[in-house]
Formats: sequence, C-alpha cells, structure tokens
Amino acid sequence: MSYEKKLLEMKGLLKKNVPEKQPKKEVPEIALPFYTEQWKQAGLKLIKNEKGFFFLKETFYRKKHIHGTIGLDKLEEAISFMQERYPNHPLTVSPGNPFCFYDTETTGLKGTGVLIFLNGILKKAPGGYLLSQYVLVEPGQEAAFLLATEFWKDTQTIITYNGKSFDIPQLNTRWTMNRNNLPPLKEHEQIDLMHSSKRIWKGDLERFKLKQLEESKLGFTRKNDLPGHLAPIIYFDAVKQGDPTNLMRILKHNEWDILSLATLYTLSIDLLKKEESLETANTYTNIGKWFKDLKSKDASNKWFEFVVDQFSESETSVAYFYIGLHLKRQNLIEESVEAFEIALKEIDGKYRLKVLVELAKLYEHQKKDYQKALEKTQECLDYWSKTRMDSPKGFEGELLKREIRIKRKIDISRESAQPNKKRT
Repeated sequence: MSYEKKLLEMKGLLKKNVPEKQPKKEVPEIALPFYTEQWKQAGLKLIKNEKGFFFLKETFYRKKHIHGTIGLDKLEEAISFMQERYPNHPLTVSPGNPFCFYDTETTGLKGTGVLIFLNGILKKAPGGYLLSQYVLVEPGQEAAFLLATEFWKDTQTIITYNGKSFDIPQLNTRWTMNRNNLPPLKEHEQIDLMHSSKRIWKGDLERFKLKQLEESKLGFTRKNDLPGHLAPIIYFDAVKQGDPTNLMRILKHNEWDILSLATLYTLSIDLLKKEESLETANTYTNIGKWFKDLKSKDASNKWFEFVVDQFSESETSVAYFYIGLHLKRQNLIEESVEAFEIALKEIDGKYRLKVLVELAKLYEHQKKDYQKALEKTQECLDYWSKTRMDSPKGFEGELLKREIRIKRKIDISRESAQPNKKRT
C-alpha cells in the first residue's frame, strides 16, 4: 500500500480492506484403531471431540442402588448434614459446589512417562448417579481423553481415595504435558477418604487398602476382581491384541472402587451423626481427637462425653483423659482429677505417661497434695524406665526436676508443721 493510501485510510477517507473470513479448521480425520468394532461390541462407545477421540462407558445407578450394605440414596443427605452441622470439616463439600467421585487407572506409579488410561467419574444425575469411564485410545489421543473429563470447566469437589497423593498429582502431570492443547485445569476442592478413614479407624484396622475397608466396613466382597497392579499389562495387551475382555474387567474394578468411595463417604458421615453406637469406643474416641486437632474443642469434648456415656470404663480410658484436659481448662480441678484417676485405671502406653504427668501437676500446684504429687511423679518415672517408649526431648529430666522440687516442698511443709523447739 502506498503512503498516500495509508494516509487516506488513517483519515477515514478510504475503507479498510476487510479480511476474508477463514473457514473453521476441522478436526483432521485420523484412522480409527483396528479394534474399534471389538471394543464397541464390548460396551464401549467411540466419542469424538475437537481434540480427537476416546472410548466411553456410561453406567446409570438409581438412588436406591445398594453397594454392599449401603445405598446411594443416603449420599445427598450426608452432604447436606455436613454443610449444616460441620461447615468447616475436611469431609464437607462446599455449598454450591458440584461434587464427583474420581478414580484412575494408570500405566505405572510415578514419572512423567506414566499415562492415565482410565478416568472414572461418578456424578449426580437426574434420578440417580452416572458413572462415566473414559478410556484412552492411544497416547496421541491424550488431549481428547483429558478434555472429556471437563475438569477444566467449573470448580468442583473431587472425592478420592488416596487421590491427594496419587490420582490428582497424576492428573496435574498429564494436564501439564498437554497444556498447549488444553484449557487450564481448574483448582478443585479435594476430599481424600484415605486420610479420613485413618483418622476414624486408627487402632481398629491394621491396613487401609480400599479392599479391606470394603470387607470390614462396607459389607462388600469383590468376586473375580483383577488386582490393580495388573491394569497396565492388561491395557497394553488390549491395545495391542484388540481383545477387550480383560480390559472390561479393569473397568469393573474401577467401577467397584468408585461405588465404594460413595458408600464409604456416606458411612463416614453416618458415624459423625452420633445417633447410635455403630462402632467401637476407639473409633468414636478417634473422631473426638480429630475434632480436637481441628480446634473444635466443644465438639471434641461432646464426642468424648458420648464415648464415656455409651461404653464401659475399660474401653473409655483415653476419652476420660481428654475429658480431664477439658475440665482442667475450665478450672474444674476436682472434676479434672476425678476424670484422670478414672483414666488411670485402664490406660497404658504414652497416654499413661500423660495422665500421670497431669495428675502430678494438679496435685502439686492446685491441690497442694505434695505426697500424691510425688507418688504420681515416681510412678511415671518407673513406668517410663520400664517401657522406654518415645517421649519428648528432656522428658525424663523434667520428671526428675519435678521429683526434687516436690520433695523439697514436702520437707518445708514438715518443718513448718513442727512446733518451735524451746531453747534450754
């Protein structure tokens, strides 16, 4: 363009050339895998989107569906209960947030070369819940596979089992590797049911594999299940050979995982309702300790009171210890001492040391009963020397200092109690 035309254009005397509209780019046709028809016949649908294609299996569950001994109809009630009663609890779904249960199957455990080949997502749907299982066709179709999850859309609450350590980091890694082909991944609220299960059942269960929880708490036993560690081999074999038979068993494994997440969440909330004694004294004591760690002192004490009301003294020593601490903070000294003394009857381990220390302090400083303070201090020293269990640095030194101090106080009180001797 000449300078004269440019000048006229700037003055508005010459119309600008309107660029021609470019035709919208179509997704290039890519050859479908040779096994497409076999996988379709097995129940998978081939879905295309703007990034490519993936396979999908959808399963709808009515609200009355029961997994193990727990129905899906209780799920919404559980979520509403937590939002109303415990709005700041780690198990609470933020009001207004959509929620989903999420579980993956991957080609390995760690490393940037590990792929997610199955994304299982259970969401609320009209009349029930819809499980969508997205299957990766091949590595070149990963962007299409990830886009289908819609985790790039609105923020939601994702409920997993060990997801904070595994599933979500894997998702983040794969999204990062495809960032040039995907919209940004939203930062979602997370609820990890492995963490909550350990808080609730610590001391009751030795292992916290989902399968153990299913059998011991959910009333569900898997039949003909394929172990998760075989999933990568089975997936690669299905892609190579085309036969989806065992791949569908992996989808069933993933389906059971996700249904167990939904019912485990419901069971966990049922325990927090405190309507009846469904579990052991230890379980409810653990819940009280959980609220204590969350700085919900009143709620935690109510749980400890629930324990001592529902169970025998032989089962409630730890709860009595925490009740004693609560009463001490309220400056209810006599009641606090009574609670600690009840705890001492059955308690052992590190808690026995803690109870003895608390009693020694109360007898020395509040009740001025130096003899009992000395007894508790020496009992604590004796128990610690026999067990040699882990304790805070300087623990023994503090006890020895307390013992010396109390003995000195006893001597002073004895001297002051004696009448003055007359000089001859």
